[in-house]
Amino acid sequence: MNIEKIKHRELFKKNRLEFLIRFILSATSFSLFLAAILAPLIQHIFGYPHGEAIYSHLSGICHQYPTRSFWIFNRPFALCSRCTSMYMGLFIFSTFFTIKKNYTKRLIIGFSLILFVSFDPIIQLFTSYESNNFIRLVTGIIGGVGTFLIINFSPIKYKE
Repeated sequence: MNIEKIKHRELFKKNRLEFLIRFILSATSFSLFLAAILAPLIQHIFGYPHGEAIYSHLSGICHQYPTRSFWIFNRPFALCSRCTSMYMGLFIFSTFFTIKKNYTKRLIIGFSLILFVSFDPIIQLFTSYESNNFIRLVTGIIGGVGTFLIINFSPIKYKE
């Protein structure tokens, strides 16, 4: 077997694994984002008890305070605005963006973004400051980008 075929196989395996990781990230984040929106829509269309299962399932990953959530049809999303926008940002970046920096740089940038995002809830916890849903939207998207940079890695090293 010649060297070119071996390099091509390694590159194909690497691309297939990266595709699988990105697909899992995209599918998971999109389904959580979609579930957050579907719960109030289902309740609006079919009435109160319907859609409560979605709220119940998502309560383990989000506090779901109605005052900190986006609303549709006079019902709050099943995730707070920061969690909703974090999953939206994670979905958008894992679907449409490719980052070519090495993993160490992405890890540093990703943790820096998440650290930056954590200032808003920490300040709210210890002061009388209360952020609004727009700030939660922005910090959630930034947190989603940071999470993408940390999770999306290239585990296979190769030379072209």
